[in-house]
Amino acid sequence: MGSNQSTDVSVPVPHGISPTVLTGVVGSVVNATGRIDVLDARGMLLGSIAIPADVAAVPFVVDISAAEVSADIAKLSFVIRDNTAHTDSCVQGPAVTLSQLATTYSGHSPSPRTVADFLPGYLDQITIQVGPNPTRDQQQAALALVAKLTHLYRPMPVRIDVDTSPAPAAPAAAGAPGTQRTISIRDGDQPGFVVENPGSPAAVLAISGRGPDLLRQVELFAADRRFDLSQTPSASVTSATQTVPNSTETLSFGELGMTPQASVLGTTTLYIGFDAAAFAVGPIDRARIHLIANYTPVTTGDASMLVRSGSVILASRTLDQSGSVNLSADIPPAAIASNVGLALEIRYIPRQQCAALYDRITFAVDPASTVTVSPGTNNRGGFSVLPMAFTPDFDVAVDRPDQIRYAAQLINLMAQQSTVVLAPTVTSLDEAAKRGTGLLVVAAGDKLTQAGMRPPLVTTGADAVDVNGSPVTGIDRNGPLGVIEAFSHNGRMVLAVEYSGDRALMDRSLDYIRGLEGRWSSLSGDVVATGAAGTTVNLTVRAGGSLAAQPASEGWKWWTWFTIAVGVAAVLAVVWVLIIRRRRPKG
Repeated sequence: MGSNQSTDVSVPVPHGISPTVLTGVVGSVVNATGRIDVLDARGMLLGSIAIPADVAAVPFVVDISAAEVSADIAKLSFVIRDNTAHTDSCVQGPAVTLSQLATTYSGHSPSPRTVADFLPGYLDQITIQVGPNPTRDQQQAALALVAKLTHLYRPMPVRIDVDTSPAPAAPAAAGAPGTQRTISIRDGDQPGFVVENPGSPAAVLAISGRGPDLLRQVELFAADRRFDLSQTPSASVTSATQTVPNSTETLSFGELGMTPQASVLGTTTLYIGFDAAAFAVGPIDRARIHLIANYTPVTTGDASMLVRSGSVILASRTLDQSGSVNLSADIPPAAIASNVGLALEIRYIPRQQCAALYDRITFAVDPASTVTVSPGTNNRGGFSVLPMAFTPDFDVAVDRPDQIRYAAQLINLMAQQSTVVLAPTVTSLDEAAKRGTGLLVVAAGDKLTQAGMRPPLVTTGADAVDVNGSPVTGIDRNGPLGVIEAFSHNGRMVLAVEYSGDRALMDRSLDYIRGLEGRWSSLSGDVVATGAAGTTVNLTVRAGGSLAAQPASEGWKWWTWFTIAVGVAAVLAVVWVLIIRRRRPKG
């Protein structure tokens, strides 16, 4: 953060709750005394943070309950008000780092009584009960519901599980009151919803139906929260049209949310990026950017721009008195992943020595800039192409009905990183093997081999596994194994789950991915496996090897959700953690 330069943060505010207190740590002070003002989108002062003197770091608390919330976003700006008189650029400007930023949210979360209030703005976990032997329609409804509800709660990583146990746990037993919900999908003649045990922590939303009637009920849970219209304990969906995201090979920067701008003196890096799943064309192996930008004409200094993806330099330009940039550049296959990061490094050096601090240029990316992608599988492969390889739709095949819970967890993890709603279709492995769409499969190794697939790891017995890398080896492990692996088959991506012996090892592999900050994007390679000792490893057997670090679309911030204690009055409090970095690591 620099003096009188606004650093902005957009804080999502889920439906039904409000931000209350901002906490964090202020430190790494350079040439600064005074305070940091915290303002909302209207420019209203919410509070100030004293800049510490001769102290490495100190905690702070600011009341932000008065912050304006618009379109479920509270925009906060941080501005240093420096008491030191820095008049030119020969003196290092003031800088302060804010870290461990957290916002506490509050809002009433009473036990649900109606369909409308069953899904509040914040939840920890949703459990979908289908029983130990769900029909194919129940499996399809459950997985579609996982995809829709995960998308509904983005960017909160709400965990959504499918419970296939014959005697499921009582609702709300696993967590704090008000932060968990239970949905039961049942095979029945009367299609619709009903809230059972309304007004109590044991409330369950029962969804019933058979065939198309059952699948139609899931359409109520669209991202626009149309279920808020059902303000009674029961409801039903009588008609619905199936929608699939429109596939396109070109989107504008505005459509992708890449419209940064900056005031530049010296060097400033703008981090942008895009979700390849937004194009809904499946895996891509190339992308071409057409970058249009406007800036203050440079007449009395030197300025330039460099565009890179990771360590790959895509283009560079001198910024002159024209005040505009119009260039095209190709992103190579080596830099392609499901989330593609770009960095714009802008440099401006005034010609006058020790120029005034206000001698700056403004650089703004035009929303009309475009990204054009080329569908294909000539990319890094492995986990790096998830979830884009599973858009606009994909197949799901399980060896046994009760294994649908593993497919549900993988869909939940992928949907947390996708800007479009995932569309799974439950089918048999034989049928899926003949198709060209992405495939999520839960089956034993011999079933994958019979279907003509050659995964990186394939279990060949209770204690044996073949590693289809270089070299190919057969290993007698003398113990069980739980494997998640991503590989190509007939030009499409396959995400496979297989385990031998102890099912708990499969759960550990899933928890390993869930525990990573970036989920799939934090993985390298193509295999996650847990062995008999319970240790999980991430391997690169054939594809998906790591590249240089990729800047994120908002490279200086990210967030994680978790709940804090709730009071006896069932007041929900949530902590939104944002980590702000002043500089990105090189890469």
